Amino acid sequence: MKKLRFLFVLIVCLSVMAPIFAGGEQEAEYDYVLGKIPYTFEHAYHQAACQELTEYALKMYNAKVIVVDGESSNEKTLSAVENLVAQGVDAIELHCGDAGLMTTAINIAHEAGIPIVTTLIRPTEKMAPHIQPQETPSSFTMGQVAAEKWLEANPGTKISVAMLNFGGIEQIWDMRTGAFFNGVKSVDPNAVLVNMLNGQGSSVKSMEVTLDILQANPEVNIIFAANDEMALGALSACEQLGRGKMDNGTPLTEVIAGLDGSEAAMLKIYDPSSSFKMTHGAVRDVARAEADTMIAMIKGEIAYDVYFETKVLSPVTDFWNTPISEAQRFLEQNFFYTGDLAAAVAK
Repeated sequence: MKKLRFLFVLIVCLSVMAPIFAGGEQEAEYDYVLGKIPYTFEHAYHQAACQELTEYALKMYNAKVIVVDGESSNEKTLSAVENLVAQGVDAIELHCGDAGLMTTAINIAHEAGIPIVTTLIRPTEKMAPHIQPQETPSSFTMGQVAAEKWLEANPGTKISVAMLNFGGIEQIWDMRTGAFFNGVKSVDPNAVLVNMLNGQGSSVKSMEVTLDILQANPEVNIIFAANDEMALGALSACEQLGRGKMDNGTPLTEVIAGLDGSEAAMLKIYDPSSSFKMTHGAVRDVARAEADTMIAMIKGEIAYDVYFETKVLSPVTDFWNTPISEAQRFLEQNFFYTGDLAAAVAK
């Protein structure tokens, strides 16, 4: 009898509680639904940016974020835009590498009455708000530091630079590769750019490309990669050739610089024996600017069809000038890092 009574009570409890569990996501009420299209989820930067945007938008605006991976493909990116428009989101953020595609995406969104903000690569037609990380001055600074540190350790040598980029993204030259090389030349006007090849944003591809560069041009002593994944691939290639070395931060074989500031990069940057020594980037402030801009457009606080730029700093982190405690804080704020960077480097 007791067993039957207990069973009856259990059934009643479950029948009452079931709708609560089942409702879950469906019953959640949001004030806004936002769409986010990152360049590719393969990069640590874009993973962190999407997480920051999602958490910040929910906390500050009770907004749900739908993320659709652009997969570094124009076709997939355009499909993602159309997908979000079809879902009727309240606003869209787009980060891709094709300026013309940016313009096409803006037109599609505007025709549907949906505000859209772009990030990093400026569209060919300026007709919507844009988030612009200040990468040019930071890339220039890294070029200066790389040249200074190489010449301090190897006075009188000729600086030979190799670069890894994203292929045909023209604005990357202005913001990253070209700015870095200009920084090198500000220290050594005779520095030469030996080669610049497409690393496709991939560590594996960049390793292969760098092996080819170094085997043909062993005199290369500074390498700049337009993201950290490519810099890590370049470092791997150097190590395979018996290079990639420093003596407590004193360059022996080359100086490598990347971009974004990921955990994997920081572990190498603060390893005193590794030649990967600097990066720059910003996740938190870019993602928050994206969210703030989308909400402001939705509310009508700013025009959705007038171009203006929200500038975001992209601070440099380097072995020689940035205390590891600052790098720890940067990782915590930008990449949701919960470890101990100094302890991890010391292992």
